[in-house]
Amino acid sequence: MDIITIIKEANPNVVIFLLTTFVAFISWLIKSLVEKPLAESKNTFTKYFDKRIEILTEVKTRLNFIAYFPEGEDNLEYKNQLQTILLTDGKAAYLSKEVYNNVLRIAIDEKTNETLLLDTVKMIDEELYLKISKVQDEIEFYRRFSNYSPFRRFFGITVLSLQYVIALTIVFSILTYMTILFIDSNLYQRIGIIVAGILGIYLLDKWLKR
Repeated sequence: MDIITIIKEANPNVVIFLLTTFVAFISWLIKSLVEKPLAESKNTFTKYFDKRIEILTEVKTRLNFIAYFPEGEDNLEYKNQLQTILLTDGKAAYLSKEVYNNVLRIAIDEKTNETLLLDTVKMIDEELYLKISKVQDEIEFYRRFSNYSPFRRFFGITVLSLQYVIALTIVFSILTYMTILFIDSNLYQRIGIIVAGILGIYLLDKWLKR
């Protein structure tokens, strides 16, 4: 007796109850295994992201003042401020290893290495540019899809929904095609499909980490 026959002969109320329970279980599973960890990761990312921008800006400001005052009391004052930043509240942990080492050398050395100073400012500028670009992308996304006008908001949400539907359709179609191709192929072709799938997942993972 196959599954279709069992379903046809089963009590409709029982089938509806089981299907409803199954859908509820899948929803709970997705919420527990995907949505909740994703929300927690987003909160952690937001806190780290904001703090990193703040500390990079503080360090860059002091470095710029040191560049303007290469010697004298003002120079020493800003170097002392850099040392304070590095030594308090674990702020040094938010800096990359190379930036941290450079800032530490600049803050300790009595004579300022101008080349090292300018290179470090350039590195911080590049990091800040990437992070501020991310913020601008988020602002642009919010501006496009959260407009105060109900008509624009409706059309924005509609466009966003269509983009998700199209992306889901493309992904589903590719997976369906590869599954059918895998079933109808020989051993060597199956190995090639598996290797191509692994490579595709690897490249997709690299792209998502950018």
